Amino acid sequence: MGMNRRQLLAAAPAAALAAAGLAGCGNSSGGDNGGAVVFRIWDEEQQPGYQKSINAFMAANPKIKVRLESLPYAQYWTKIITESAAGTGADVFWDTVPYFPQLVKQGVIENLDPLIQKDSYDLSPYYPQVTSAYTYQNHHYGIPADFGLASMVYNKDMCAKAGVTLPAELTWAPDGSGTLLPILQKLTVDANGRHPTDPGFDPKHVKQWGFMAENHDQTQYISWIPENGGNFMTAPFGKFAFNQPAALAALQWQVDLINKWHVAPPPSAGNAIDLFNRGQVGLYPAVNALLLYVVAKGNFTVGVTNLPAGPKGRVVNVNGLSFALNAHSKNKTAAWELIKWLGSPQSQQIMSSGGYVWPANKSLSGGYLDYWKNKGQDLQPFVDAAAGASVPMPITPVWNAASLTITNSFQTMFEGQAPVKQTVDNLVTQLNQLIDQNG
Repeated sequence: MGMNRRQLLAAAPAAALAAAGLAGCGNSSGGDNGGAVVFRIWDEEQQPGYQKSINAFMAANPKIKVRLESLPYAQYWTKIITESAAGTGADVFWDTVPYFPQLVKQGVIENLDPLIQKDSYDLSPYYPQVTSAYTYQNHHYGIPADFGLASMVYNKDMCAKAGVTLPAELTWAPDGSGTLLPILQKLTVDANGRHPTDPGFDPKHVKQWGFMAENHDQTQYISWIPENGGNFMTAPFGKFAFNQPAALAALQWQVDLINKWHVAPPPSAGNAIDLFNRGQVGLYPAVNALLLYVVAKGNFTVGVTNLPAGPKGRVVNVNGLSFALNAHSKNKTAAWELIKWLGSPQSQQIMSSGGYVWPANKSLSGGYLDYWKNKGQDLQPFVDAAAGASVPMPITPVWNAASLTITNSFQTMFEGQAPVKQTVDNLVTQLNQLIDQNG
């Protein structure tokens, strides 16, 4: 998150479970009114915040003992799925949109509707984009945890040196028209100080690029395709459709940023976060969770601005996590109490005021915004994005296999070594056959 942005961040080695004081995993046990509950996450950056929340929960519920467990992302989902097959595993765990269809169809996670109805649990305070993403056949399978969405960070120092003032609205079109490309050409410089519009510009020896057009779904083509009037999928649990003309044109534009206009690095140039933090990329489409990894990490000032808008306007990806209940938990009563707490204003305020997450509760974003304002970051572009048009990550049981296939094929395409239409036509045929094979 290919890997979404949250997956990319989570791929860093997780810290030892010192904050929780515990390690290991396994199914908990306990009575209806108490017992032990295991809560599993994968992001070491958020672990301290969740430990604070859990400590508050246990103080108010002394009969329930919660063990916070953090695993590296590479192990996380394999363990969830294999433990479920054995009827064990963490009682409560983070779920994400790309894995949700697989987990719900395999019976790994619990239908929460009976519990929601029994306790009259109100889902209206949450962002509806997150709530609906964890709904299957009109049943709810997760309580929203956070709100992740895309906007763009940029290198203020690089822009100032180039004499670039970013407009309130950056725009693009497949033919290169709009306000974005001329700015990227000013920011892109080769080893001899020439820009792409200068005679003698050397695209094979670029010192800095104006834009990051990486091989990434959540912050790149998942937005560019609908911004050009296309669809990545026909519908949740539907078929892939990114071989339609509008989608192909959006993908060709992203390829052209790298190989025609030379304002973005090819995939072979290296890791996107590293390139940005080294000051080699000017504008970087990113989710809000990336702020923890770029602000004050380089020798320059980071700013935040809106994602470029295409011919059909701006469309951002929303990919919030949810708290899922293990269908095989032996202590569902206590686990549900923990989930209710994690989704509560009190817990989400702990997480938002510490800058860990943009809370899924719509009324609590102020704490998160204030945290980053105190760090010198005005997140109004993310606020604007939250109020605008959005799309979820692809919702299909085959997404994890499909995303790896897409990433591998797109890697060659973005390097300029394979034509867009042929690559995409073959992919869509292959992936829709995969959907048919898996029912």
